[in-house]
Amino acid sequence: MSLVSYKKYPTSAQAKEVATLLSKHNVLNEYVENKSSLDSNFSSVLLEEYEIKIKPEDFKKADEVLFEDASQLIDSLPEDYYLFSFTNKELIDIVIKKDEWNELDYILAIHLLKSRGVSVTDESIEKANNQRIAELKKPEKSNSDWIAVGYICAILGGFLGYIIGYILVTQKKTLPNGERVYVYSESDRKHGKNILYLGIFSFVLSLILVLFL
Repeated sequence: MSLVSYKKYPTSAQAKEVATLLSKHNVLNEYVENKSSLDSNFSSVLLEEYEIKIKPEDFKKADEVLFEDASQLIDSLPEDYYLFSFTNKELIDIVIKKDEWNELDYILAIHLLKSRGVSVTDESIEKANNQRIAELKKPEKSNSDWIAVGYICAILGGFLGYIIGYILVTQKKTLPNGERVYVYSESDRKHGKNILYLGIFSFVLSLILVLFL
C-alpha cells in the first residue's frame, strides 16, 4: 500500500526528528520536502513545509510512538509554557481536535485536565476521536460559481474545465486515523464527471473542426 501524508512540520529539523523516531520503532516512513513553486522573489520559508508519510494502517502506532515521546517532555517544560494558562474548555478543545495540535500539547492538555480534577478517561477520549473523525469525514461545501466556471470552460474546450472536473472527481483527504475519503460530495463529483466528459467532447470536436474544416 502506498504511503500517505501523516504529519507536516514548518522546519526540516522537526520533520527529520520525527522520521528518525518512527524508524526506530519500525514504522516505515518517507520524508518529503514540499517547496514553494513561486518565483524566488516571492518565496519565503513560510511557503515551505516538510512532510512525513506513512502507511494508513500505521497511523495508530505512529501516534502512540509520538505521544509516548512527548509525555517524557512534560516535566521539563518552563513554568510560562502557554498551555498552563488555558481554561479547561480550551484544553478540552485540544483533546477533541488533536489533529490541529502537536503531540506535546495534546498530551499536556490531558495531563492538565486530570490534574485539575476533570475526568478524562480512555473511553471519553476514544468517543471524542470518533466524533472528530465523523466530523472530518463530511464532504466540503463546493463553490457553485466554481462548478459553473468548470461547465463554461468545458463547453469552450478550455483546459481549466478539465482541471476543475478532475479535482471534483478525484480529490481526497487523509483523516487523522489514516482513512482516505473524497473531499467533495457525491453530487459534486457527478458534476465533476459531467464537466470532464463535456470537456473531452468539446476538445475532440474542436480538434476535428480544425483538422477537417
